[in-house]
Formats: sequence, structure tokens, C-alpha cells
Amino acid sequence: MTLAGSVVVLAALIVALARRAEPRLALLAAALALGALAGRPFVAADAFARGMVAPMVAPICAAMAFAAVLSEAGCDRALVDLLLKPIRRVGAAVLPGGMIAAFLLNAAIPSQASTAAAIGPVLAPLWFAAGYRPDIAAAALILGSSLGGDLLSPAAQDVLAVAGVSSLDAASIHQRILLPLLCGAAAAIAAFSLTHARSSLTRRVDPNSWVSEVVTPPGETGGMTHLLRALAVLLPIGLIVGARMNWAPAAWLTATATDGPIPPGTLTVVRALLIGIVVVLILSGRSAPRVFRAAFEGMGSAYGGIIGLTISAQCFGAGLQAAGVSGEIARAVAGAGPLGALVLSVLFPLSLALLSGSGSGPILTYAQTFLAPLPAGASTELVSQGVTAAAGACVAGAVGRTASPVAAVVIYSCGLLGVSPLLVLRSVLGPLAIGLVTALGALLLLR
Repeated sequence: MTLAGSVVVLAALIVALARRAEPRLALLAAALALGALAGRPFVAADAFARGMVAPMVAPICAAMAFAAVLSEAGCDRALVDLLLKPIRRVGAAVLPGGMIAAFLLNAAIPSQASTAAAIGPVLAPLWFAAGYRPDIAAAALILGSSLGGDLLSPAAQDVLAVAGVSSLDAASIHQRILLPLLCGAAAAIAAFSLTHARSSLTRRVDPNSWVSEVVTPPGETGGMTHLLRALAVLLPIGLIVGARMNWAPAAWLTATATDGPIPPGTLTVVRALLIGIVVVLILSGRSAPRVFRAAFEGMGSAYGGIIGLTISAQCFGAGLQAAGVSGEIARAVAGAGPLGALVLSVLFPLSLALLSGSGSGPILTYAQTFLAPLPAGASTELVSQGVTAAAGACVAGAVGRTASPVAAVVIYSCGLLGVSPLLVLRSVLGPLAIGLVTALGALLLLR
């Protein structure tokens, strides 16, 4: 009876997400219902309490504080200008080059919709001038901004959150993701660019009618300060990578362990992000107080948005475990071996992300439900399987979000270009499928 009731709850959750219900509310309601069915009504409340003080809170808040500081100081706009300079006058590179620039920018700006908002008003007139239709421009903007560029960053929020709920090492997950992600993104961008190499405008669009929102901050003309602001965006990523490679100038970031609940690897991420914030404040001059306030506003938005969604996913996972659903699925997958586990890690977040328009929620729900903390002394093979499954879930969640007509990045991009999401997604699905298959193939070869 409990399993039958759980199926009803899951069906109701899927319908609610498909109808664009608030995902945190839907997940928490489902968690409470599952806990009640299992005779454990407080299981969701207990998971909620644990999630509020989890090790993932500090790095995610620091990442969102850094993103808010970058936006307030104009560093993201400076980076956009730097990324687009090489492609502005090379016609053949405008389409793939613009998508690559958006993909790289997403590594610095965690939000896909914010990435599209930062770079879209600049790319649109370039693509129009090159002869691309508005629907093709919107599709290119969606692909570039949402292919998973945020996963390039060692401080990627999805990776940190998955590691936090599964006891896997965030650095290992990121390392396993990196090459498959790059292969998949390259395949998707190449397929899209080749398909639309000869696209032309069906209606005339005057590029000059678009006034770019990405401008040089007042009083600057692209000088050294402008360049330093652009490079400041990449500073934390460089420090984290350098620390992991034992590069002397960054190795000290990992020198001191922490006595608190934050693992040393996570501490490295937090320190690097705080250094980035300090550097941006120095470059901001007299605007530093205003920029500094933005850091705390970013932390608040992180807790209300990303961490709130993470906690809701944890509560839902706890409800599934209490009702016995995750155990039944795990037993069914166990018979299929590592390949079956990888298929589950892809299909579960992919389908939920497609319905909800969110990549993070489905990824974290999968991790909380099926990537239970590994026992002490777990074998190297078991840890490797967990890392591969986590990497597959992160990539699949990004792909599902990109193909969803209710994703924020899709809605924004289509609104910016004035086209229908359903029309645009017809051009997105083929390259996305090619990218996903390529990424999963690379992931299988590397596991």
C-alpha cells in the first residue's frame, strides 16, 4: 500500500512540475506526503534541519556573493567585451564563436538566464548582421548559455551540492565531468553551426536597432582597469585549479585544514572566492561600499534560491527513502550493474529537468535519493561508480534544462528575440541529443 501511495505522490509531483509549480513547494509537499505514508511524518523536517547547516552552504553562498559582486562592479560586462572582440569581424566565426563565448561566460556567471541576459544583447545584432534568423539566434543563445558551462568551474554549485549530500569528493566529480562536458559541448555547437551555416533572414532585422546593454562602464574606454575587471572574473577559478595542481602561488589555499564541518577541499573554494571578492572591491575604487553590499545580497539570494532548492530536494529524497521507493529502484538497478546505474543517473534528472525547467533540483533529488553517503572504507571501484553517476547526473540535468520550454533561460532568450519557445526548441533538440550522446560516450570511456 505504501508503494502504491508513493506512486500516486510521484505522479502528482510530475504533474505539478509540468504545470510550472514552485519546485521547492512541490518537493516539500511530496516529501511530507511520502513521510506520512511511511508513518514517519517528521522525516522531511529532520532532513530540512540537516540541510540548513550542511557543508555545501558556505561555498554556494560564497559563489553567489562573488557573482553578485561581479555584476555590480561591471566585471561580467568587461568579460563579455573581452570574449567577443576576436569574433566581431570574422563572419564565419560569429555563430560558433558567440556560442563558445556564452558557454565560457556561464563558468563565471552561475545562472544561465543571467548569462543570456549579459551576452544576448551583444550577440543578437552580430548574428543578425551575419544573416541569421531570430529563431536561430535564440536557439544559439540558449545552447551557448545553458549547455553546462557552469560545470567548468571548480566551484560549480551543482557539483558542490551533490558532493555535500553524497559524501563524494567534489574535486573528483569535477575532474570526471570536465572532458566529457567539453566533448559534448563541442559536438553540440559544431552540429548546430554546420546545420545553420547557410541560414538567412526571413524578415529584415536592422542590427542598429539593437542597443547593447553590455557597455563599457562610465568613464572607461577599455583601458587597463577594464581588462583587470574582466580577468578578475577568472581569478577564483585559476586559484582553485592552481591549488589542486600544487602550483606554488596557490598551494597555500589548501595548507590549513578546518576544525569545523567544512571539508578542506571546500575551504579552498571559499577562500578563492573571497580573494576574488577582495580583488574586485579594490578595482571598484570609490564604488567599493556599494559593491560590498551586493555580496551579502548575493548570499541571501543563494540561501533563498539555490540552497532552498537543495534542501527541498534533500527532503524529497528522505521521503522516498522512508517510503521504500528508492530502495526498490536501487535493487532493480543493482541487477543491471554499473551501466544500469549510469542510465538511471541520466534518465532521472534528464526527465525531471525537462518537466521542471530546472537543472539543479533534479540533479540534487537524484543525488539525495540514489547516491547515499558511502560507507567508511568503501572500495575504490564503488567510489568511482558514484563519481561517474554524479557526473552523468550533472550533465543530464543541464541537457534537460536546456530542452525545457519552461526553463528561465529559454523563456528569456525567446522573449529577447521575440520568437516562440516551441519553434526555437526544434532547432535545439538535435544538437542537444548529439552533445549528450558524445558526453556520455566520453564518460563511459573515462570511468
